[in-house]
Amino acid sequence: MFEYAIGTLKRGVKKSYYSYTYTPTDAIIFLTYRCTSRCTACNIWKRPVNIEEELTWEQWQPILENLVKNNIRNIEMFGGDALLRKELLLRMIKFCTDNGIGTYFPTNSSSLTTETVQGLVDAGLGTVYLSLDEVPEIGESIRGVSRHFDRVKKSIESFQKARGNSTTPRISCITTVSSMNYRYLEQLIKVSHEAGADEHMIRGISEFTTEAVKISSVNGVLPSPYFMPTDDKSHAYSHEEAKEFIDILSRIWKSRQDFQPMSIDMTNLRGTATIDNLTKLLYPHQECLFATTQVVISPYGNVLPCLYYKNYHMGNITKKDLSEIWGNKKHKEFCGQQQQNKIPLCDHCSIKFYHKPFLPSVKDVARAAVEKASKLF
Repeated sequence: MFEYAIGTLKRGVKKSYYSYTYTPTDAIIFLTYRCTSRCTACNIWKRPVNIEEELTWEQWQPILENLVKNNIRNIEMFGGDALLRKELLLRMIKFCTDNGIGTYFPTNSSSLTTETVQGLVDAGLGTVYLSLDEVPEIGESIRGVSRHFDRVKKSIESFQKARGNSTTPRISCITTVSSMNYRYLEQLIKVSHEAGADEHMIRGISEFTTEAVKISSVNGVLPSPYFMPTDDKSHAYSHEEAKEFIDILSRIWKSRQDFQPMSIDMTNLRGTATIDNLTKLLYPHQECLFATTQVVISPYGNVLPCLYYKNYHMGNITKKDLSEIWGNKKHKEFCGQQQQNKIPLCDHCSIKFYHKPFLPSVKDVARAAVEKASKLF
């Protein structure tokens, strides 16, 4: 407990300092907005794309060199489905590995073959995130593609075989949980555990309403989030569903030791999963360190302060050094609006809880201490 508390508080202090000084620490790079899934709760696959404008390796290489120069520590290779640009993905991961940058890669497993898995391992991938959202009993209602469940199980096995005795890449299964699949959460965790995953992350869904989008303009730019209600039908929980879900989360957390060595993470739900929040899919306000420390780069080189503001261009990294873009006037105006709780869209976003400043870190330590004490008395 002592080591956890000290480590958590130290990270909170560091992150608060980086946020205050607008020091970029990590990056999320969209290789493409194109996607092979047809997810019910996500609209990114419906978006128009400019394939001919997607940056090539010859354009990305100097960008990566620029990120190295600016001390970026970790990069997540994002999409869409980044495997639609497989050769580029592998070259970028290899470059990062050779330059001491940690790499993360989320995938729906649709395009993962044994050969591709081996290529990712050989390139030095640090962590793979495998989306695991549905079980055969509910068919293809969430991902919208056939055999998603089977593909993920096979992918876990393929990564295990390819990495051999190594611990990398770390295999993490992610369940984005909503009213559509919460009843199957315990079953999904057992599946990832039995298949040999290193971690199972439970993420509360972020769902942005049309009303919130309309009133969240920053400097005249409206957000364009890709998690929206389906056909105007929300994926929020009813009152009874919320109560049931809270009980499920409690059971999972209390039994998490049973799944070791696989760890269970529910960062954006711990302390936020209340009946009121779940029935409205709201997440309490918090200073967003994502906006101040996590560099988002579009497939075309535009630097963004947020995943959900793809048209809020602060500068293009093919034309300017990151140091000239990050922390500029337009960037600080966006972050100022967020920190003053003037962007209604942020109330529906769970990403902010993965990058916590000092005070929320203190709350986490206090919660853990109370839980520890309750077991002793």
